[in-house]
Amino acid sequence: MKRKVTTALVALVVLALTLWLGALAWSRHEVQARMAGKVADINALAGVRAINTIDNDGFFSSSGTLRVIMSDSDADADAPAGMIDWRVAYGVLSTRFSGHGDIMSRDGKALLADELSEGERLDFDAHIQHLGHDLTLNARFPDTMRYHGQNGQGQGPQTQGMTLRLSGARLGLAENEQGLRLDGQWSELAQQGSRRQVHFGETHWSMLFPADDADQTGDAPEGRPGRLDSLDISDARLQRQGGLPLTLNNLHLEGSTHHDRQEFSYLLKAQLGNAAFSEQQLGSASLDAVVRRINEPAARALLQTMGRDIRQRWQNARQQEPRDNAGLQGMAADDGEYPNNVHDLASLMALWQEAFFAVMSDSPQVVVHQLQLESPMLDQHMHLDGELTLDGTNIKTTRVEQLQTSWGRAAFKRRLDGQFTLHNAPPLLALVAGQAPDQDTLELVIRKGVFLVNDEPWFLLN
Repeated sequence: MKRKVTTALVALVVLALTLWLGALAWSRHEVQARMAGKVADINALAGVRAINTIDNDGFFSSSGTLRVIMSDSDADADAPAGMIDWRVAYGVLSTRFSGHGDIMSRDGKALLADELSEGERLDFDAHIQHLGHDLTLNARFPDTMRYHGQNGQGQGPQTQGMTLRLSGARLGLAENEQGLRLDGQWSELAQQGSRRQVHFGETHWSMLFPADDADQTGDAPEGRPGRLDSLDISDARLQRQGGLPLTLNNLHLEGSTHHDRQEFSYLLKAQLGNAAFSEQQLGSASLDAVVRRINEPAARALLQTMGRDIRQRWQNARQQEPRDNAGLQGMAADDGEYPNNVHDLASLMALWQEAFFAVMSDSPQVVVHQLQLESPMLDQHMHLDGELTLDGTNIKTTRVEQLQTSWGRAAFKRRLDGQFTLHNAPPLLALVAGQAPDQDTLELVIRKGVFLVNDEPWFLLN
């Protein structure tokens, strides 16, 4: 009898072990297939190659290196590349990914470890749930990253360069049947240059992409919801060289996209806890507005064009470094046609200005449901509502060079048509607008390049 029980228990243990090993083998196969699919997706992108090398392919775990090269040429072996050293621990119900990452330049330097921090790289840890295909990823950047830039080739206070510091940066990603959520935070972001200083304190932001928004096509149903955004900044400080500081506290933003046929809108709500200019308290503010009638196909084309342009400029800048080191830096700086000259707006937008203006072809509109200001300098809450429309007729033919001329700017401003109502205007503001001091309601109108207050022309928009 005991022998039968023992035999049955052994059989159960063997069966359970067999099932466990079979399930582990299945999950291992699923993970490797998913990794191969992601590599194939990257290789399908223009100007990018992905090479995944498996160094240790075990049954319970694997490790390797993923190299994403910013070039689609096999001969360009020294092209800048993202390097990810990964390790996978397979499981029956979930699989864990972990590892480190960095970006390697042509000269062999690591962007994070060598140029922005003291030997630290990006650390990440991720879990994949096999039954629901849920993904959770957490990434930690170096504790403190610093960037030192240069503004010029000469000497003096205007060429001392710019310093950028980012501390406590974290990134999180969660994907499930409801969609994809991206979260980020940092404890400090500071920029200091010869002309101004900017500082952001504790910051949290998130972006939620609904699952039904993953594949947006023209045949999608009307009224389709889109991305949800949020941003919270504990404090921000802006100060120009020799000027007084402007401080903002408790800034909260909420935004969402809404798709309707070939147009989309962006709904925005914002709250500012307090603003101060030096020691003077300015007060708080809130905003409820929407930007609508944005040409969605044109907006997508613009993002794609800008992405290709930015990538090409970055590659050109990297290719220019050997020439600079060889003594040709002066020649490159004197060449006004150098494609990476981003100081000229027309040059910067040359490749995507047509797509930029096409975004406005459906006559976009800004609707302010309410902008409310509360200040110790005001007797009552001042609030504004109204809308502003940009006429998009034949706007695709507009060019940046035209906007750099006075007649071009005047013609563009004549496209604006808007009407706003300002309630509880203070007496001083009414006097400045040419109205009686007891006139606390101001009708603000923009029509054919003229700004009117209570049907009286105030000034021309030129």
